[in-house]
Amino acid sequence: MTALAAVQAASVPDRLQDLIHAPGVPPLAFALAFIAGAGHAVAPGHGKSLAAAYLVGSRGRLRDAAWLGGSVAAMHTLSVLVIGLAWTFLSLANVIRMEALTTWLQLAAGLVAVATGVWLVRRHLRGGGHTHGHSRSHDHQRSHTHEHAERPGLLMLGISGGLVPSPSAFLVLVTGLFLGRAGFALLLVLTFGVGMAVVLFGVGLLAIAGNSVVVRGANSHALLRLASRAAPVLAAVGITAVGVGITTFAAFHLTTVT
Repeated sequence: MTALAAVQAASVPDRLQDLIHAPGVPPLAFALAFIAGAGHAVAPGHGKSLAAAYLVGSRGRLRDAAWLGGSVAAMHTLSVLVIGLAWTFLSLANVIRMEALTTWLQLAAGLVAVATGVWLVRRHLRGGGHTHGHSRSHDHQRSHTHEHAERPGLLMLGISGGLVPSPSAFLVLVTGLFLGRAGFALLLVLTFGVGMAVVLFGVGLLAIAGNSVVVRGANSHALLRLASRAAPVLAAVGITAVGVGITTFAAFHLTTVT
C-alpha cells in the first residue's frame, strides 16, 4: 500500500503509523501530526476546562495562556518520550501493562489537579497575595507579583494536563524507534505537541477574553461585579472538583486493571 492510499483509507493516527513506514520524510506526516495533536486537545478530558478555569480564576493574561498551553504540550511530549524509550529499551512492557500505567498516570494527574485547586482556593481566600498600589512603580511591582504568584499553579496544571500520553503519539514514537527512524518519529511527536499547544492557547484566549468582558462590565452592573468577585474562588473550587473526579475514576479503574 502506498502512502497516499494509506492516507485515504485510515484515520489520522493510523495514517501517521503508515507514513512512518514510507521512505523519506513526507510533509503530509507533519500536517497529520499537527492535526492529531489538535484533535487530542479537543477531545474530552484533556485539560481544556481546567485551563480555562485556571485562567479565569487567576485573572490570566496572554502570556499565561501561552505558558499554560506550552507547558501542557511540553509535559505531554516528555511523557511520550520517557515511556516510549522505557517501553522500547528497558522492557517496561514486561513490568506493567500499558492500561495500568496510563491509569496510574491519570491518578497522578488528578491528584496534581486537586493540589492546584486547593492551592488556588487558599490563595484567593487569603486575598490573592497581590500588591495594590496607585503609582506606576506599584503597578509594576504588582505585575511582577502576579507573574511570580501564578508560576506554581501554571506548572502544576501543565504537569496534570500533559502527564497521560496520547496512544497515537506513543505508537508513532515506538514504531519509529523499532524501524530505525527515531529522528523522524521524534519530530512527529514534537509536531503533535505543537498542535496541542495551539488548541490550548486558543482555549486560554477565549477564557481571558470572556473574563475581561465580565470585569469591564462589573464597573456598571452590580450582578457582574458580584460575578467578577466570585469567579476566582468558583474556578478554584471547580478545578478541585474536577481533580477529585479524575482521581476517583482512576482509583476505581485501577481495581479492574491490576
